[in-house]
Amino acid sequence: AVVSTQSTGAAKFFSVPVIVCAPLYKLSPTHLCSYDPDAFNKVIGPEKMLNFSNANLHSKVLISNPDFDYVPSDLIELFITNTGGHAPSYLYRIISELYHPEDYDLDNMCVEDVEDEMAT
Repeated sequence: AVVSTQSTGAAKFFSVPVIVCAPLYKLSPTHLCSYDPDAFNKVIGPEKMLNFSNANLHSKVLISNPDFDYVPSDLIELFITNTGGHAPSYLYRIISELYHPEDYDLDNMCVEDVEDEMAT
């Protein structure tokens, strides 16, 4: 199932726990740096979701198709990874063990630095 802000918000309203299953390599050491979660989200066109043969229907509905969607950790009950189940508050510790602090900023790492590190 796809986890989105809308579905996790509805799950919280109805007291249904949300469990995320993902391998550790899918988790990133970078995190949301903005107070505007919508700046992190990426919404794509609805053509992948709907058949446009029924144009009358499309003019009457609003379709949101997030490609990436920020889901706050307080809406998730449990993360299940390849190493076991973890509370959302403990993921920072797991990620700090998985990634070296220099790996957090991949934009500033250049090929020459990688070659120098491999040579030593």
